[in-house]
Amino acid sequence: MKFQYKALVAALALSAATIPAQAAMTFATSGSSSMILTLLDFNSNVSATFDLGYSYDTFQTMVTDTHKTGVLSADGLTKTMSFDLAGGDYANAWSSFWSVASTSTTKWAIYAADGTGSGAGARGIISTYASAGTPLTNSNQLQTMISNYNGYMTQNNALDNHNSVDNGASVVTSNLSKAYAGGQAYGSTGRVNGQGHVSMNNLETSMTVVQQLTGATAGSPVTTNVLSGPDGDYKFKMTSTGLLEFVIPVPEADSYAMLLAGLGVIGLVARRRKA
Repeated sequence: MKFQYKALVAALALSAATIPAQAAMTFATSGSSSMILTLLDFNSNVSATFDLGYSYDTFQTMVTDTHKTGVLSADGLTKTMSFDLAGGDYANAWSSFWSVASTSTTKWAIYAADGTGSGAGARGIISTYASAGTPLTNSNQLQTMISNYNGYMTQNNALDNHNSVDNGASVVTSNLSKAYAGGQAYGSTGRVNGQGHVSMNNLETSMTVVQQLTGATAGSPVTTNVLSGPDGDYKFKMTSTGLLEFVIPVPEADSYAMLLAGLGVIGLVARRRKA
């Protein structure tokens, strides 16, 4: 499975400073849901939900607008957006989660969705991708996934600081709670609603980002695209110290060398013509 996602193209410089503020999480039933990070330790029956400040729509808009403006980072190379989950408004949830969870058995995943719209590809999910599962084949399956995940997010929205700060976080320490990520969200398999690809992986790993798209009618097919550019796949990486990164690959050093060499030849030819 390898597709080029045309809306997200090369040369992106991402900054966490551009995160739009929003209190409480939004849900895909009303359009574009919040983009969230989930930490889940199946062994300890504890999960944490972090509102990353982006939504399904704003995540796409942010990266495409950055490409259109041509803005690069200070060094012209770095294309990384990072989140500090151990600090700020996330800190209490981060500490609370690790008072119960173990780094060796904790997994993580990213999710955002849009459950409205009627045209082809109007509805969809953006998520991390760890390994294959049973492919989704129709809109009903995708809509069920979105609905169950909305239930999980709704339960967490009433917990901790989601409603009191711009981008909050919550922790659940019982697998009997509907807010527990190992229930209606990821089940026991790490798949959204127990279907499709596995979207959870261990800490200290990177995962590609995929988008699944469908239409509104029950029989609409589901297409799966890997978000990528000319220099490789876009990835999220999660560390045990609380650093979440979204990374856009940059050209290898030899590619830059070839580019500079080419520019040098062009300059030499131009000078000779002037002479």
